[in-house]
Amino acid sequence: MKRVFAMMLTLCMALSLLAGCGSTKSGTMDTANANAIAAGDSSLPVVTWKMGSTWGAGNVHFTVDKRFTELVSQLTNGRFTITNYSEGELCSASQLFDYVSQGTIQCGGDWGGYWSGKDTAFELLSTIMDDFTALDYYTWIYEAGGMQCYKEMYGQYNMEYFPLVTNPSESGIRSVRPINSIADMQKMKIRLGGMMAGKAAKKLGINITAVAASELYESLQRGVIDGGEFSGPKADDSLKLQEVAPYWCAPAWYQSAGVNGVMVNMDAWNELPEEYQTAFETAARLCCGEQLSRYIWNDMTVTNQMIDEQGITVTHLPEEDMALIRETCRQTYLEECEINPNFKMVYDSMQAYRADAANYRDWTGDYGFGFNRAD
Repeated sequence: MKRVFAMMLTLCMALSLLAGCGSTKSGTMDTANANAIAAGDSSLPVVTWKMGSTWGAGNVHFTVDKRFTELVSQLTNGRFTITNYSEGELCSASQLFDYVSQGTIQCGGDWGGYWSGKDTAFELLSTIMDDFTALDYYTWIYEAGGMQCYKEMYGQYNMEYFPLVTNPSESGIRSVRPINSIADMQKMKIRLGGMMAGKAAKKLGINITAVAASELYESLQRGVIDGGEFSGPKADDSLKLQEVAPYWCAPAWYQSAGVNGVMVNMDAWNELPEEYQTAFETAARLCCGEQLSRYIWNDMTVTNQMIDEQGITVTHLPEEDMALIRETCRQTYLEECEINPNFKMVYDSMQAYRADAANYRDWTGDYGFGFNRAD
């Protein structure tokens, strides 16, 4: 009951903050501590954490990490503050998982696909081929058992986990010459993120070349690779990939949607007062909903700029190629389910959600997320 009451209080204050009418003395939690805070004392401690990131300072995803910590501070009247550090400031992206797991830092903003080498199940928690949309991830996480999968997987490594944004579909493959078929891709060196996508691409005869995101622009410019992907249009624009890759092949079958979140060291989490845990969870949930609409809108506006103003040419794969890709992706996942029980646990949960959504998808049709009018 105490935890439910605390959550209700925090949600009330969160709504006040987001409505623009919050102040340092609005909300029950604030009122209860206002006099003590003014006197330099409080029943709640001052807590400061460090939050590393897999994202560079100029990356659009890093702004999500920063927005999240801003919300935590607002929801705790500034008594629980988390300082953001971009990729490389505290550790490399590849080190972040262990830094948080071992308690070197308290938390870290991540994309689970980076931890596929530890367990391929982490990849499904961050990306999926030819399947979920951003709204599917969001609904699955909060309503259909998805959150339990995150808790299970990260919990095995002494961590809590909270999604911060469900990403819309990636742009597609940006390339130096047009891609109109699988056969075109088979003649190229292409950068694809994700272990499962790499396995599917190999089955399709596509040559995948490993390139760090920070080196993607230069690799395309110098001809190290002929094509590659990073993220959605807004994130791609942060790397200015359109300057060196004027062609864009859609859709992004290798990542139809994704998730970024925050890993939290379990020992640090358990030391937090319950009120701060509630504020942390609430900030993550608020951030996830807020960023979903922000990402979609930003991707819409940047898409217009790239096509209408910057001369980007969009191509599409034929239906027969997409059918082959779809079956190859599905087979790749089924094979991994046979190998890894953790992967099967997550994949089965996602497919159970799809089964529950099937009738709804059928009757909503184009009205599920809209359609372009012929006129």
